[in-house]
Order: sequence, then C-alpha cells, then structure tokens
Amino acid sequence: MSRQPWLVGVLGLALAVTFVLLGASMRQGAGASPAPQAQIAVSYWSYAVKYVCGLQRDAGIDQQGEPPVKPGNYATEINIHNPNYKIGLANALTINKKVVALVRDGQVIGREPETVGPTPFVSIQLKPDYGTLDDCNAIWRMVNPPPATLPNPMLLNIGHLVILSQLELDIDAVYTAAVYTQTAGAARQPAGISIDVERVNGRRITITPGAIPDDAMFQPQDLSNDQQP
Repeated sequence: MSRQPWLVGVLGLALAVTFVLLGASMRQGAGASPAPQAQIAVSYWSYAVKYVCGLQRDAGIDQQGEPPVKPGNYATEINIHNPNYKIGLANALTINKKVVALVRDGQVIGREPETVGPTPFVSIQLKPDYGTLDDCNAIWRMVNPPPATLPNPMLLNIGHLVILSQLELDIDAVYTAAVYTQTAGAARQPAGISIDVERVNGRRITITPGAIPDDAMFQPQDLSNDQQP
C-alpha cells in the first residue's frame, strides 16, 4: 500500500462523498411528508333495470315516423330483495340508485345522437331478507324531485333504473300494458292488458373513489360478519 498512496487517497475521497450524500438523503427524508395512501377500488354489483311508464297517446295516422312505443298505458314495478345474511341481521346493506331517463314526460330526450346523463344517486338501507320496490311513481320522483308533483295522467317515461350494491341482490321487473279502443264520441274502453315478469341479472363493476359523482356514498362496508339467522 505504501507504494500506491494515490489509491488510498481516491478510496478515502469516495468514502467521504458517500457519507455526505447519505446524510443529506436522511435529512431530506425526515422532513418529507408521508406518501398518500393509494385509493382503494371497490367491487359492486350493477343492475340496469329497464322501465316503461305512462300514457302514449295515439297521434293519428298522419304523424311522421313512429312513437317510442305504440299507443297504450304502461307501468313498471321493480322488486328488490336482499338475500344476504353475511352482514348479520342487525346490520343493513347500503344500496345506491340513479335514473337514466331517455323519454321524459312524453318528450324523447335521448334519441341518438343525443345522450343523457344520470340523476344524482339516492341511497337506501336494506336489512337481510328485507325487500322494497320502485314503481313508476317512485322513478318519476327521482327524476323530478320536490316540489314537483305527480302528473295526471303521467305521460310516457322510458329509461333505466340503475342499482348498485356491494352484495348480489334479487331483482325482478314486472311490466304491464293496457290497450284502449277509441270510438268517435264514446269514452275509451279497455281492449286488453299484458303482463311480463323478468329476472334482472347484474354484472360486477369496480368503482375507484373520485371516478364518479357522489363517490362519497361509495365507501366500503364492513361485510365480515358471518352471523346466520
């Protein structure tokens, strides 16, 4: 080593620089704020339930084109049942709902190329084995909040009721339609009625906080309780 003093000097200088840089890095790290926590994406069941509600009048044979549905009086009733006991009988499942209205009070507002956004979310609490329903009146009130009052008659309304839940639900839609005859100078008479019941299938979606409006409603629930009835 005595024959290579320049090597000792180089090694010493490199070691000194290393200690200086390490000390600066530690001081900077001590004063830095902690890194923000990553946002947690939450998985939901999404159900888009078609609704057709209200009266479609006969505009006569001279009208241009076709109405969204043939003349008649339509109603939709949507059953929602919570079959999950995972959260325990004392707790309730949060269900979020919104409406995408494509025909509103007889006016087509979502005919392509026009598009329509959803209403603000509303939420309800549904205990295990409890049920509720949405019908034409409830859907109309979601689209037309107070002080608006239900019209008489209700004109044609068409769209989707979108239901979001962290757990799978039982959802069925009941569709009824009444057709009337119209004779000049006479009152309308019912000519027939139809009914159809459909099970609505859901799909799994992932929601990241901040990705949609009203996302404060979409906080993960504690679903770890495995109590059984």
